Amino acid sequence: MDRYGKALASLLGAVLVALYAALGGDNHIDSEELVQVGIAAATAAGVYLVPIAPQYRWGKTAVAVVLAVLQALATTVLGGLDSGEWIVLVLAGLTAAGVAVAPAVSDNGIGSKTPTVSD
Repeated sequence: MDRYGKALASLLGAVLVALYAALGGDNHIDSEELVQVGIAAATAAGVYLVPIAPQYRWGKTAVAVVLAVLQALATTVLGGLDSGEWIVLVLAGLTAAGVAVAPAVSDNGIGSKTPTVSD
């Protein structure tokens, strides 16, 4: 969990969005829901792939936040905002928050919580 916490948080968010799209409402994934699932999957992939650099420890969180904002825009612009879409927006926000607080360590040995050394 300490190594992949951020990736697992984003993956959990993507799974929840996909499950909600598939099982919520009409039990059918329409084009708007497909875009929502695609953005959630891109969030999970992006958070996993972005390494943690000493000077940019917030990189994984930034990916999650930018894609959560894109999720909000896509949801409101594509189909308007109804009660069902609020759940997707809450899931996107919780995913970004989960990524922000979860631990992670990149292959370069830099962790999201590792203190930086000043020169």
